[in-house]
Amino acid sequence: MANNIPDIVIGRLPIYLRELNRLAAEQEKITTSSHELGKRLGISSAQIRKDLSHFGEFGKQGTGYHIQYLIDQLRAILNLTNEWPVVLIGAG
Repeated sequence: MANNIPDIVIGRLPIYLRELNRLAAEQEKITTSSHELGKRLGISSAQIRKDLSHFGEFGKQGTGYHIQYLIDQLRAILNLTNEWPVVLIGAG
């Protein structure tokens, strides 16, 4: 599946994730729409829906996206749910 997704779409996912995290932190709302997200990011709502459609269906027409669910899904898609062992050498 990942081979069929354009790099530009993958590049926008962290932007969506960052804005969704801001939305979750600043609002009492639990849902958002592609229109609201697009307005905040300066990206068309159609582009957001098209980008997300590469990975499945996350929202419902007229209802929008459940913010926390979409955050969780984007984190999984971007493989941000794993802890990676790291060693720093020569950092001081």
